[in-house]
Amino acid sequence: MKNMIKYIFNVRLPHAINSLTSPRNKVMRLFTYEGILITLINNLVGSHNNLMATRLGAGDYELGLVTILPQLVGMIILIPGGILTDCLKNKRDMVTSALFAVACIYTLIGFVPALSFNQLGGFLILLALSSAPMTIYNISWQAYFSDVVHPNGRNSVLAVRSGLSFLIGITITLMGGALLSSAPTNADKIRIHQIFLWVGAVLLMLQILVLKKIPGKSAQQNKKFSIKDIKKAFVDLAGNRKFLGFVSVALFFYMTWHMDWTLYFIGQTQYLGMNEAWLSYVNIGNALIQFLTMGIWSKINSKQGVRFAIIFGSLGLALCPVGMIISTSINSAHAKLIFLILNTIFNITLATTSLNILQCLLQVIPERNKTLNISIYTSLVMLSNGIMPLVGVAIYQKLGGDLRAFHIIFWIIFILRLIATFLWAIRWWMLKDEA
Repeated sequence: MKNMIKYIFNVRLPHAINSLTSPRNKVMRLFTYEGILITLINNLVGSHNNLMATRLGAGDYELGLVTILPQLVGMIILIPGGILTDCLKNKRDMVTSALFAVACIYTLIGFVPALSFNQLGGFLILLALSSAPMTIYNISWQAYFSDVVHPNGRNSVLAVRSGLSFLIGITITLMGGALLSSAPTNADKIRIHQIFLWVGAVLLMLQILVLKKIPGKSAQQNKKFSIKDIKKAFVDLAGNRKFLGFVSVALFFYMTWHMDWTLYFIGQTQYLGMNEAWLSYVNIGNALIQFLTMGIWSKINSKQGVRFAIIFGSLGLALCPVGMIISTSINSAHAKLIFLILNTIFNITLATTSLNILQCLLQVIPERNKTLNISIYTSLVMLSNGIMPLVGVAIYQKLGGDLRAFHIIFWIIFILRLIATFLWAIRWWMLKDEA
């Protein structure tokens, strides 16, 4: 533990800070500040949506709506949002406008507990609405990032941005959990959620100011979209073999990843008996290991290319079901600790998912109608995110809904993820001679 702390404070943090303070790294510095701000916002607001809904009276059905409604709204807005972004001369205008809309909605959600009736309904409606501008922010940010950061610099910018964001995420998760735990009554906890929402709105405004300071802007000129343009975008993508190859592998990978998202929670709570504290330990372990390894994977990317390291990211995720199977097979009070250790070890390659997949996408995405193309890809990933957790639970229940069924479905997911790893390896091999 001492060596880990020394490594964080003597190696990783100084390296990241030196990278940020260099005068020639202004773009990296500003994108990192922007990444830290969105991480603070997501941890203060997004990670507590289920808890706030529960404290407003949500049952199992309403908790399902907390996840499903924002997903549906996000999928509906993806294509129109991509088209609108591509019509703008500077994609940064869409990024900042979307953030401003999110700030306004978060401010309104903060006043929901003051309603004299149907507080939960108001919360669900506004939360779903906030997903629309947040989805537009995500897709327009990717297009804007690719416009202002040269391909040779994307790996280093994303590495520093993601690494420090993970570290901040750990800190804010601990602080937020401590504040909520210290509140004695349900009303006090709701007031803390309100404060989180309003602080999130202020941070969103700061994020806008940071984005406006980033030098460079999109070269895209204003243009009008027609149905023919949309049709042509789909036709162009359908004929783009590199894009289709990437999407096929990435989508299969995401489907195998999303398949156990609900099952993992079932395993942690029902079979391992984890409470809120243990669940936070798991999240902190995941974030910490990503922060510690981000620099390593960034260097591997620089030497071997981004298509190579994602193979190991997929392999690490393939081993996670094995960790769950081992932990839930042990009839011991230490099962939770064993799971925490195994899960953290197997996630040693997890940083490549946030660092590499976006770069792989930007390598193959056509420049024409870039944001629309990103929207099409993102809609497929969101569709997987909405369906595959339900598929995993359905198979588990069909097999009997017991521990034996739980182990079978995780062995199935393990095999599917090995196939995904093999597909990433084939893609790397076929394209290894390309830059």
